Amino acid sequence: MAKFVTIVLFLIVIGVTAYIYLNFESVNFISDEPVPLSPNPSNRVVAGSRYSNNIDIDNKFWVTEDSTRSVSEMQWTQGTEGYKDTAIQTLLDLNKVYEETIPVGETASLTVDYGHTLEEYPPVPTQAWVRQNILNVMKFLNLSLPEKTNWWRADYITLLKSYYSPTADVIYTGIPKSGCTNWKFTLLKMEDMYPDDKPSPKVHYIINKLNLANSVYKYNRKALNTKYSFTVLRNPWTRMASGYNDKFSSSRSEKWQKGKVALQILKKYRDSNISLGEVLGGGERPTFLEFLNHIAYDDLADINAHFRPQYTMLDLTIISYDFVGTLEHAKEQAKEIFTHLKGISGNHISVPGPYDSSSDPRTERSTLFAKEQFKIVPKKLLDVIYKKYKPDFMLYNYSNFTDPLFPFPLYYS
Repeated sequence: MAKFVTIVLFLIVIGVTAYIYLNFESVNFISDEPVPLSPNPSNRVVAGSRYSNNIDIDNKFWVTEDSTRSVSEMQWTQGTEGYKDTAIQTLLDLNKVYEETIPVGETASLTVDYGHTLEEYPPVPTQAWVRQNILNVMKFLNLSLPEKTNWWRADYITLLKSYYSPTADVIYTGIPKSGCTNWKFTLLKMEDMYPDDKPSPKVHYIINKLNLANSVYKYNRKALNTKYSFTVLRNPWTRMASGYNDKFSSSRSEKWQKGKVALQILKKYRDSNISLGEVLGGGERPTFLEFLNHIAYDDLADINAHFRPQYTMLDLTIISYDFVGTLEHAKEQAKEIFTHLKGISGNHISVPGPYDSSSDPRTERSTLFAKEQFKIVPKKLLDVIYKKYKPDFMLYNYSNFTDPLFPFPLYYS
């Protein structure tokens, strides 16, 4: 009898364990109470996890022409017959890697011309318009905006990219390849922590002294949540092109080649047997098409922050930013941000603008490079990339690379 009872109890334990595993395995548990951060905090929300489990996977992204002229309108309205029935990886289904080979000869033939002229300079979007876009993105992701900001509960990747300047009394979330070098330089100059007159790669190391991932709990929670906060976005197409050109195809790429990123891409999309020695000694670099396959089909966790979707580095479920700018209007919007920076008088700090010397974003090097490169990329690959980065496009209604206003947001006052 005792043996029978033991067997029954054992089967009950097995059954309960199986039920818990099947029903709760994929649930992200977020503690109501903040916990101390560590260099690799296993109990914190990982990069993008607030978003990756909340995607509306039934959204097909197949659209028709409407009154707007954003990339979502024309994604892709030309030559897409037959694509609707193709098995394309759903947005951010990051547990599987889409292995289908993209035919190199199948190129995008997008020739839409909306009649814009180079002389037109689009108006600067209002923050009310941007806030509505953010709300639309959150609805699209099946998420809600926060009732109030709580930096103590922000996910780790957001804290890792956020910096508090005591002198300026602001919090800045710096997204890589979206003008973050200039803003980091500005904050460091205000703190008198950077001696040089021009920004250099050193700013990315020195700025860590202001990093919230290392210091968020030393500040009063209520006081921190009232600080003026801002971030700056960028048209995803130019950000991708600029990231590739800067990290893989320029003289500044050497250190990146020595890292895992180039080797990771080459191993998967060119030669699985390639070694680090061959990459370093032979100077092998990913092609632009190999790079695009990487950001299109690989998991978010495997994509470096310089190329990862921007929205995944902004915990919009917890943080309500006071100002969300865009690099395309950097000079105009920086003046507005500067009005909220304390201690600015007497510092002789210039307003951050774009990296390029061109005064019009449409003629900058990164824009011209993007237009030249993306026009020969297979349509199907472009579509997969767009779906994965759609929230980024929605945040500022960014133009497509075929629009004469590219890379400006499509905003109409």
